[in-house]
Amino acid sequence: MRIIVAFQATLALVGTGLGLALFFSAFKWETLLSVAYFAGSVAVLGWLLNRWNSRRVYVRWSIVAMQGVTVGADVVDMAIFSTVDWWSLVTGNGVAWTVVVLLMLPSAGRWFDKSRELRRSRPQGA
Repeated sequence: MRIIVAFQATLALVGTGLGLALFFSAFKWETLLSVAYFAGSVAVLGWLLNRWNSRRVYVRWSIVAMQGVTVGADVVDMAIFSTVDWWSLVTGNGVAWTVVVLLMLPSAGRWFDKSRELRRSRPQGA
């Protein structure tokens, strides 16, 4: 699952680079909004990937929320350009849906809850 999120961060980094190239080649100011979105995605996903091994519960739910933002931004984009349909909503966001489903599995809940168990099992003086 971590590999999938890293793949998303890589795609967002590529999107940032392409958006910057488009902006500097044509100086279209409306592309800066998409560049900001992709750069923000890279920053948040990178930060969450850095925290992954902490196994904290907030990391799990933050990634789920980030996937919700990704799907929501895509829906808004499709609504603005009148291209909303179910097929593009499901297939265009397949990676985000996959991450959400995998993070909602009980095994993911147990894995991310492991840090709480480790903190409880430690002696107080350690």
